[in-house]
Amino acid sequence: MYNANSVDLSKYDNVFCDSLQALEWAYQNGLPRSATIKSSAPALLWDKNPNIQNIEARWTISEVEKFQSTIQKLTKDIFDESMKVVGVERELALAISQATYRFQKTLYKVACLEESDFTEPRLFIYVDGMTGPAGNMMNSPWDQLLADNPLFSMVKYTLKNDEWNMLTTEGVSYWKRFKVAGYETIIYRLAIKLMKNLPKWVFKKEVFMPNENELNIEIASSLVRHGVRISKIELGLLPEKKNIVLDKIFAEIYESVSPIMLKRVKKWVTPSAVEITMLQFKRHIVEQFKQFKLLAKTWEKTLINNDTIKQAVLVNALGNTKGCALAYVCRKNNIPMLSSQHGVTVEISKAHGILHVILGNSIADVMFAYNSKIIEVEEKSYFDNAIHYSVGMPFRLISMKHSKTMDKSAPPIVYISTNLYHMGFSLSSETDYGNARIEQKLILEVLRKLPYKVRYKTYPEDNRRYADIDPVLKDVREADNIELFSKKIDMRYLVSEHSILVTTCATSTLGWLVMSGKPTVFINQKNNNPLTDEAYKSLSKGIFVFDADEQDFHKNISDFLSQPIDKIERLWQEKEGAREEMLREYFSAYNGGAGKRSAKIILNEYF
Repeated sequence: MYNANSVDLSKYDNVFCDSLQALEWAYQNGLPRSATIKSSAPALLWDKNPNIQNIEARWTISEVEKFQSTIQKLTKDIFDESMKVVGVERELALAISQATYRFQKTLYKVACLEESDFTEPRLFIYVDGMTGPAGNMMNSPWDQLLADNPLFSMVKYTLKNDEWNMLTTEGVSYWKRFKVAGYETIIYRLAIKLMKNLPKWVFKKEVFMPNENELNIEIASSLVRHGVRISKIELGLLPEKKNIVLDKIFAEIYESVSPIMLKRVKKWVTPSAVEITMLQFKRHIVEQFKQFKLLAKTWEKTLINNDTIKQAVLVNALGNTKGCALAYVCRKNNIPMLSSQHGVTVEISKAHGILHVILGNSIADVMFAYNSKIIEVEEKSYFDNAIHYSVGMPFRLISMKHSKTMDKSAPPIVYISTNLYHMGFSLSSETDYGNARIEQKLILEVLRKLPYKVRYKTYPEDNRRYADIDPVLKDVREADNIELFSKKIDMRYLVSEHSILVTTCATSTLGWLVMSGKPTVFINQKNNNPLTDEAYKSLSKGIFVFDADEQDFHKNISDFLSQPIDKIERLWQEKEGAREEMLREYFSAYNGGAGKRSAKIILNEYF
């Protein structure tokens, strides 16, 4: 790292920076205000300063779509080549393929660089500050990518008066939390505490739970009533990676997969970036290879195999190296690995095809699904490894339909923003800046013009992407009729406070809203996590769907939301028949009992 005293900032006229505060600090320490600033941060690009350039400008929507559309084949080819290496187990090949998928974010960033960035003076202002559980994600890897440029320098800036909060239930009443969580959660929590202190010989069956979600808690609660021991397990401290020696297998894996990656790299980056990108790719694969080996050893110690007890592992969303290592250990010890659906998304999202390699069904032996649609999608995945069961949604989601409006003082309409920035490659074909402008236009052309009070609920991100406050919030604050709700509280606790629910993007948020039974308005954006064509047809009949790319979209949705609330509710009731069919097909195959249904399958088929 460098500091302002060791680098003469006045010498630089090309700077990489993603923080307004850091940039102002640099100006005060000698950086010329005429310098060209390369940034992807919406806050820096917002005022259209001619000296601040969007480093992602080379990424047109069509270019991003080309980049995204080839990822599914890339992960398949990397997996296949890894599996050809003698001695490579499926789980390791999958971990290598998943690592390749994650590396696409780095490749996306490299593709933003020009030839001159590798030979001419460049300054990178690295930002440090408060972050979420994933660590510091506020910087692009320019220091790694431009390290061989002798005229490259980096300075580190630590944010002042810095604050960052994560998801909380602070301010949510115990009664409301109980209503959402249900009695199954209380049974589960009590069982975990009590069973921990009982000797293992008391039980004939045991389920290990390394993490939780709503359905897994409900399944565990049902298993407890059948005398199954539920054991929370956590990984111990991992040994040092330096203790893992790269063996012949790694050399053969890299030799097999590197030509595939090299071809892709040459297609997307400038010539001077090819060598350093491949070096970064190799380092990334080395890291994941070592991580897999370490995790497998640690899981082996954590999962205490007992021949006198029938055992299973119940997981959620572990489509990563940690999950691959756990699956490997489970298979070696003949312990079934069971997983459950992580929200309604895959079955309704057109963009999720590129994520098949990291979905739970790629590693689990069994998948408990909310509906038949997700099973249909996952069974077509090249990486599918699971037996699928349709069991319905957990009680927490089913019970949302009892969320009647309780707080008459709250705005009748709530807009639940899903505008989450990604610092680069994501499921959106738009850049972060592009998505920010789309969000701003919705605020200015729709929400601000409604004859009602509107709550703008921000996305409760745990992991901080940019140092600055989202610039779209300035327009929210300046609107007389919009109330900003920026507390990191999950929307499930707020549904009961509003009459009309509005959101966008095919995310799991939609499931919570639709299951409430309240009028739900969905904005479909073709360039940002859109609905599949089939889901679009079904959802258009069951809820209110507006196409953001249609002419007069802003006027149409504004006119609709400006109607009397009771009229919107009557129009909603008219869709009830179509909505019931939509719910069965795309949300929950059953109207309750998911935990008991899953538990019965586990007891009959795996215990």
